[in-house]
Amino acid sequence: MGRGRYPARLEVSPPPPDVAARYLLIWPGHEIYTRPEDFPPISSPGLFGDDRPLEIDIGCATGELACALAAARPEANYLGVDISLKPLYRAVEVAADRGLPNLRFLQIDMLLAYRHIPARSLRAAYVHFPAPLLRNRQRKQRLISPALLTHMQRALAPGGTFSFITDQEDLSTELLRLLPAAPSLRLRTPAEYEIAFSDLLKSHYYRRWEAKGRSILRVELENARAEGNHNRSVSHETGSCNEGAV
Repeated sequence: MGRGRYPARLEVSPPPPDVAARYLLIWPGHEIYTRPEDFPPISSPGLFGDDRPLEIDIGCATGELACALAAARPEANYLGVDISLKPLYRAVEVAADRGLPNLRFLQIDMLLAYRHIPARSLRAAYVHFPAPLLRNRQRKQRLISPALLTHMQRALAPGGTFSFITDQEDLSTELLRLLPAAPSLRLRTPAEYEIAFSDLLKSHYYRRWEAKGRSILRVELENARAEGNHNRSVSHETGSCNEGAV
């Protein structure tokens, strides 16, 4: 997700109509709220017309992660979602330049998008560096919420991955605090992470905070049946990291 004023400073123009038609979906909040039946499900059949696995980057900003994953994993489909349109223009520009056929971007409030994700339709979901939203009036917009885990528990396929990375300890703590309410989501150990630490995961914000020596926290969950108590820990990293230990 965009942090601070970084996306607002972008100097971008709307994509040409043919490029927008290929890569960009804009779902107005009032329309999806009042006429949800007019919008397709957020699934590979609904958005791509095929049955490939679907992975979603929630709060994708300029789409660095979504573009990197789509290029590295052509066997799957990728959807980047953000509430702000301007950074998605840059994301679409990059996707078009790279000619990525397995990628779309969607402008929508994620709180309205959840109900359009069918059960067990996602192979993975990513929430990397979400905005902290520290002001009281912003609390309802926070991505890390009971609704997020409730819908991830429903939307992830068995064995599916939820990946969370932040430099904000309070957000990581809040995610772990909410986890018992979603018993199907099992906390993975660093050795089990679906994507080992590599430049593939390093977004603008990751590189920015890494250069400053700030600790990065990562939580990865798996959609699995609740099997007693699991060892719940969060991995920390500083500017220098070892492979597989984000």
